[in-house]
Amino acid sequence: MNAKVALLRQDENKTFMHPDTPCSVSGASVARFADIEILRYEIPGFANLPLERKLFIYHLSRAALAGRDITFDQNGRYSLRLRELFEGIYLHYEGERDHEEFRGVEEYLFRLWFSSGIHHHYGSEKFEPQFSRAYLCGLIEAVQVERGELLYFHGRELEELLEVIFNPHLEPRRTVQSGEKDLLQASSANFYDPEVTQQEAEAFYREAYETLTEEERSTPPSLGLNSRLARREDGKLYEQTYRIGGLYEEALSRISAELHAALPYAEGERQRETILALLDYYKTGDLEEYNRCMISWVGDTQTEVDFINGFTEVYTDPLGMKGMWESLVHIRNHEASKRTEKLCREAAWFEKHAPIDERFKKEEPRGVTATVVSVAMLAGDSYPATPIGINLPNADWIRATHGSKSVTIDNIHEAYRGASRHSGMDEVFIPNPEVRALLAKYDNLTDHLHTDLHECLGHGSGRLLPGVSADALGAYHSTLEEARADLFALYYMADEKLIELELLPNHEAYKACYYRYLLNGLVTQLVRIRPGHQLEEAHMRNRALIARYVLEHGEAIGALELRGLELIIHDYAAMRPIIGELLREVQRIKSTGDHEAGRQLVERYAISVDPELHREVLTRYTQLGIAPYKGFVNPRLEPVLEGDKIIDVIAHYDEGYAEQMLRYSREYRTLSTAPISLETLRHPEPSDATLEAAKELRSNLRHSMDGQVASSMRSKGLYYGINFGLTLDYIIRLAEKQPKTEDLASYILSRDVRELKIIGQLIYPPECMTYEKATELALTVSSNPELRDYIAKNLFDRIPESTHWALDWSLCSNVSSRQEILPVAFTVLVRKITKGFIIQPPVWRQRLLNILLDILSDGMVAYPTTQQRTALLLLKRWGREDKAIREQILSSASLSSWRSSESPVLREFADDITFELEEYPSN
Repeated sequence: MNAKVALLRQDENKTFMHPDTPCSVSGASVARFADIEILRYEIPGFANLPLERKLFIYHLSRAALAGRDITFDQNGRYSLRLRELFEGIYLHYEGERDHEEFRGVEEYLFRLWFSSGIHHHYGSEKFEPQFSRAYLCGLIEAVQVERGELLYFHGRELEELLEVIFNPHLEPRRTVQSGEKDLLQASSANFYDPEVTQQEAEAFYREAYETLTEEERSTPPSLGLNSRLARREDGKLYEQTYRIGGLYEEALSRISAELHAALPYAEGERQRETILALLDYYKTGDLEEYNRCMISWVGDTQTEVDFINGFTEVYTDPLGMKGMWESLVHIRNHEASKRTEKLCREAAWFEKHAPIDERFKKEEPRGVTATVVSVAMLAGDSYPATPIGINLPNADWIRATHGSKSVTIDNIHEAYRGASRHSGMDEVFIPNPEVRALLAKYDNLTDHLHTDLHECLGHGSGRLLPGVSADALGAYHSTLEEARADLFALYYMADEKLIELELLPNHEAYKACYYRYLLNGLVTQLVRIRPGHQLEEAHMRNRALIARYVLEHGEAIGALELRGLELIIHDYAAMRPIIGELLREVQRIKSTGDHEAGRQLVERYAISVDPELHREVLTRYTQLGIAPYKGFVNPRLEPVLEGDKIIDVIAHYDEGYAEQMLRYSREYRTLSTAPISLETLRHPEPSDATLEAAKELRSNLRHSMDGQVASSMRSKGLYYGINFGLTLDYIIRLAEKQPKTEDLASYILSRDVRELKIIGQLIYPPECMTYEKATELALTVSSNPELRDYIAKNLFDRIPESTHWALDWSLCSNVSSRQEILPVAFTVLVRKITKGFIIQPPVWRQRLLNILLDILSDGMVAYPTTQQRTALLLLKRWGREDKAIREQILSSASLSSWRSSESPVLREFADDITFELEEYPSN
């Protein structure tokens, strides 16, 4: 174990609300904070798998974790920046940590990790900080001044983040899927530009659907699934597609690299085809490739190890179209899968006897497969909170034509059960001892079976009528689809067929499922809702819809009642026809695309919360002292090496929550903290007016071209795609005539034309420049001395925050591509120091001086590198303007060693510095 990790583990035990439990037992508690408890799960049988299976799991797991940053960014456009800010404080703050407000900062970070963003993972409301703005600013300043970290959190960008954290009216909810407000404007999920309205988005995708041919509509792409809807300067909408070469490029490239590494260990040709199709999909962003991948994946039913990797579930999108990135890797549990195999073999019987209109039934259910699995890695939208069952694909036409595949995650079930033993919930909410005895006897069995029926058969049942769009129900789709699958499972739970199949032992067992489900939907799930809030999450709404409908109709015939918080069921059998009636209606709504009927059903039963009942639920629950939400840390998969060859993979169960999250941020950081801004800069979508202005500008450049100068510049090592050889004075005069818009500046900066890049620097509006954009632009010019000097002068001189950006690039430990960007950082600092900027904090001064001396101390080069030239320039300028630094340089051991070095480069550095600082000091 390296010292850094050891220190993190020590810090974790100092600062956790609850320290890590040194135990690998499934369901063991790892950490507890806010309304969340972190548990551990195990991978049964992993140690006994053959090496090729372990390697397959290892590479698929790394591919899963490489998509983590995508999930953070999809959940909100500030998520990655806030994660970096709070992680930086957690890692580098050296002051008092046993302070109430610091514990609030720590809790905020732990919740941010858990939700992959700043909104509650279930309730969707924004976190309320348990610390003041002044306290947080004090921590940031302390980390900056005392450690030289987080330096770019300054000025406009810091103020913006502080507003997001402390202003309750800004970004208040991640996802809003009901009500009279514009759903997109009310939601902060990062699938649409902030000003795009619900009406505009719905019209955009309605038009996209209408352009499909009849043949395409029979096998339609999942429109919008893998893209973000953005707006051009002229107001037109366009899609930023998730692909290599597009949005989230770095993450998808890393995922693809690990999928390539997994290919040799695929179990068969069908699994290999699935991975290859997934790679093509990530490369192109083509939804036809996604369909090909899903069809291949559905047909791959015999493999031992399987996985999900991609933009999948649409619950987070207010319009229910755009997929969140998620991944799971899992191993088949052969013994437990026998029960799901029984259900799959009888899929046609269940479809035939479903209580729905014959028009909406599948004529012949195809390819229905289901397995019980043990998960080996959770990632993206399935981590740390994870589902216990999954049914895919979501495309109805693939289900109808090729089938579906379901998994029930057994080791997660086991971990939940281990954690919930002796929780006291049943004693508090179920006063009848006979009901508790019923649940004790059958609850575990029926819980598994309900999940199996829901995933294996419920989601795969029924069909759409011809011409009905899969997106017809809009924002209500997710709730109604989950309700449909649950109703299917509940209806058949009381059927004689399950006893015939030996899945239930008798006619009493189903009652445990009915009681638990209805109590949860009516009462106990409310422990997860804050006072004054309504139900937002699709699964919670679905359970409430069913339970409240059954209660309303069951009370009318005396079958059940809710007496205070006590659910009393008088006639279990009478509830099955009510469930069948509701299933019939929900299937009709889906099959016909009856949006209005779906809306009325959801709005009536699935959203509101009775405040008195809720208050009593929370009063009782609080006495138990348990967390309403659970999540998991993953096992740590470690390769065992013999030379360069992996000879084994070991699963470790010793990693704490903060330790794992910090390791993932360190090892799987694939995106910048503002991916959307970079995508707009790298792949601008210019308006027609911008294209016309750029065309005219290029025409002016061509007419004034000086080929001799361009050739001369090329001979001196200044390479451009196109160089018109124009003087700087002419370029400046031309720039003065151009509109100063970000749209034009971004577009011409993306062209590999010398003069256009310089003009782009000159006209870029300083108020539109951010740290991430500046970093990207700096990296693109770092190796070109002309553009490097010009960007410092033409752009960064106009931006006050650029001083801190340059210091951040120079000093901060978390800057990726740091070595490449240093020449620009040093050039900017030279100009700032020349204009009177004084680097004051002692930590900054000493660290920067050490960095410069270290760079210049590399004498194993024939000629000074670009980094060394700019470092030398900065060292001389800084020394001339700062007497204390000059004395440190001249008395440094580095300078002394350079003078006597055998390296001519080092001796030249020593002579140059000595001459500059001893002969011509400025002060």
